[in-house]
Amino acid sequence: MEYWDLTENPADEIYRKLIKVLCDNSDEFYFVNRKELKYNQEILVRFKPYIIESYKTKKWANTITNGPSATVYVIESNNETCKLLQQLANTLYDWVAPKLPEDLTFIKNDFAWFSCTTHEEFGGFSIRSDYYRNLIGGIHDLKVQKVE
Repeated sequence: MEYWDLTENPADEIYRKLIKVLCDNSDEFYFVNRKELKYNQEILVRFKPYIIESYKTKKWANTITNGPSATVYVIESNNETCKLLQQLANTLYDWVAPKLPEDLTFIKNDFAWFSCTTHEEFGGFSIRSDYYRNLIGGIHDLKVQKVE
């Protein structure tokens, strides 16, 4: 297993290309709403037709909270949800309260291969094959660094 961290917040066209690669190579993704923060509820309405499940938890990728449980929304990864992700933000770290849900995480075959903690401006890949390494390497100008 290899780990690659983002070293710069993907913005504009780089952000849109990243989201496209993540969506095209994932079965589902999730984002999180935390009880103690306010969010634009219209965003959830736009994703509602594609929500696979939602559940409350205190633990998700890269995060364990001592506060109230958060709600995780697991969403189908498809062309429509990809377009929504691309249209609703201009950078990866725009996915933060109060405008948007937080901590986008993309999953393929029950494996979270990309996760981020947006309020800490952290994002990274867990790579298990050359295929996925080549995918992230193919996103022109995406700034990543292998974790040694």
